[in-house]
Amino acid sequence: MTKMSLGARMITVVLVTLICIFALFPFWWMVSTSFKPASEIYTYTPSFVPGELTLDGYKSLFTMKTNTVDFVRWTKNSAICALSTSIFGLIIACTGGYAISRFRFRGRAVIGYSILVAEVLPAALLILPLFMILSKLELINSFVGLIVMYVTFAVPFCTWMMKGFFDAVPLSLDEAALIDGASEFDVFFRVILPLTLPGIAVTAFFSFIIGWNEYMFASICMRDYSKWTFPMGLASFQGQYKTDWTIIMAGSVAVTVPIVAIFLALQKFLVGGMTAGAVKQ
Repeated sequence: MTKMSLGARMITVVLVTLICIFALFPFWWMVSTSFKPASEIYTYTPSFVPGELTLDGYKSLFTMKTNTVDFVRWTKNSAICALSTSIFGLIIACTGGYAISRFRFRGRAVIGYSILVAEVLPAALLILPLFMILSKLELINSFVGLIVMYVTFAVPFCTWMMKGFFDAVPLSLDEAALIDGASEFDVFFRVILPLTLPGIAVTAFFSFIIGWNEYMFASICMRDYSKWTFPMGLASFQGQYKTDWTIIMAGSVAVTVPIVAIFLALQKFLVGGMTAGAVKQ
């Protein structure tokens, strides 16, 4: 039994190591390429480690400013969209998830399954109807329209996830608070929400990632260069005849760093929140 246990542990360690290498290799290649000169990137035998370190990609990234290129402005645009998506998505997901979890009303099951179906549908199917609606409202080429697109895409998953966290909170806490004289709003804000902080952190993080990394909706909604988001700006350096991989990889690192920093800062809540709502207590 001891030998079998040791063998099983060794196999587990090997498999976990291979999975980690498989998952981290693209990130390492991105960081390594961002520090390589252009002459080294296009060699027939690319290396995993830069033979000559250079910061030309990062210098061009933050200093290049023309009529069609402005990375600082694109970063601000992405930050506005991501923060707005996170805030509005969190508000809708928390209130909607709480209503479906706690209240019993006609059509509750239909609404819940509709939200689940909306999450299963590919995002590409939402492009045409959303574009037509925003065109009628004259919100194309505006941050408001893009944020509406992001929130529409983020809310179904976030609402369903918050419902799971609310379901994990015993109903006896609501009843005890109501008996003590608390209103429904007091129960929601003072009793339930503090107990679901891990879920709120996961929901906010997921919404932020959508607004920060999304490209498809932005490429359709935004037309002016000054209103482009960071992913759109990076995509513009991939041309038909030439691709500036140094700037693209440097920009990819710059886009990834805030996400990693937020994850490390909220790691305790995120790790706990990924499983806290999965089991109903």
